[in-house]
Order: sequence, then structure tokens, then C-alpha cells
Amino acid sequence: MIAIVLAMLVCVALGGLVVGYVAVEARRDGRELFTPEGEEMLASARRRQQELRGRGERLARKTVHSVRK
Repeated sequence: MIAIVLAMLVCVALGGLVVGYVAVEARRDGRELFTPEGEEMLASARRRQQELRGRGERLARKTVHSVRK
């Protein structure tokens, strides 16, 4: 059983290396990694991340203020 798990981990690691190599080569050739739709999805995720981070920080300050009372 452990041999199967190790073999699966090796396969996943090799797959990750191949994807990373292809991505690096594409960037060197000047090609983009994502389609315009993919780029928009990334931009949207970054915007949501900033909003959530701000909301979390506000909630944390409010909680700390309530605890210290």
C-alpha cells in the first residue's frame, strides 16, 4: 500500500515539474499563460481577496476592542 502511495506522489511531482517547465518556457517565449478570460478571473480573485482582507481586519479590530473592554 505504501508503494502505491509513493508512486502516486512521484507521479504528481513529475506532473507538476512538467507543467512548471512548460509555463516557464512559454513565459520566455513571450506567450501569456492564461487566456484573457483567465486573466480576468485572476484579477477578480485578487479584488475579492483585498475586500475580504479588509473586512477581516475590520472584524479583528472590532473583536479586539470588544475583548479589551
